[in-house]
Amino acid sequence: MRINMLKLYECGYCTHPEKMVYPKGTWKTEKFPAMVGLLHHPTKGYILFDTGYAKHFLDATKSFPFSIYAKLTPVYFSEEKSIKNQLMNDGISPEEIKFIIISHFHGDHTAGLKDFPNAKFLTFEKAYADIKGESKFQALKKGCLLDTLPDDIEERMVFIDKKPIQELPYEYKPFNSGYDIFNDGSLYAVDLTGHAIGQLGIFVRFENHTPVFLCSDAVWVSESFKELVYPSIVTNLLTGDPESYKQNIQKLHSLSQLSPQVEILPTHCSYTWSKAKEGYIYE
Repeated sequence: MRINMLKLYECGYCTHPEKMVYPKGTWKTEKFPAMVGLLHHPTKGYILFDTGYAKHFLDATKSFPFSIYAKLTPVYFSEEKSIKNQLMNDGISPEEIKFIIISHFHGDHTAGLKDFPNAKFLTFEKAYADIKGESKFQALKKGCLLDTLPDDIEERMVFIDKKPIQELPYEYKPFNSGYDIFNDGSLYAVDLTGHAIGQLGIFVRFENHTPVFLCSDAVWVSESFKELVYPSIVTNLLTGDPESYKQNIQKLHSLSQLSPQVEILPTHCSYTWSKAKEGYIYE
């Protein structure tokens, strides 16, 4: 089985000094988009990869101490940029989204979850366990805004990492093992713990296009894996697992060298944003 289509959407952006996410960069403030992927599966229907920013993020960060989140990474978002409204403009209703793959539970990835009442949430149990039972403040320290999560989230979650782990196709090396999400070879999930505990990425297989790797926040800019540039000491202080973060950069570098046909798309990278601006659709 293959994925019919992948379309990328920019759902708001935050600003940050480039040097914070790419130590070889400058102190100039840069824009970092919150990208969302819309996939269409031949039998499962529409699937989202994360949800970007949404009004729920703004609501959750209005008051102290949660306002710290929005101040540390100033957010630029208008309601028409929500993935819900962008999909409706493309003729897709929120009720048509059957699955949302949650790469990890940071607020810029979960803010739109409440807008999709029919979706099941596919994620790693490892990721949810890291925030489950935490107070709102403790979750905030991990980048999670509990108020963006639907009240019935636990009833709707399916844990991908409860499936049997299996060997991945050779072209995905050095990512050697992962999970076949729908048991049909269309989407493989891999553990990208580093930026956040239990973060996942997905390899997407198409009928007429070479594979794509949606690697979430394994890196913020593609230059990190292309040039093997590791996070700064300050960034490591805000990272779930700094050593695994470094290992993932090494793996992405090896993947780009061993299988250059696999297109690597980090969530916040300007390259991924450029694909959305072009209106490019993977098929």
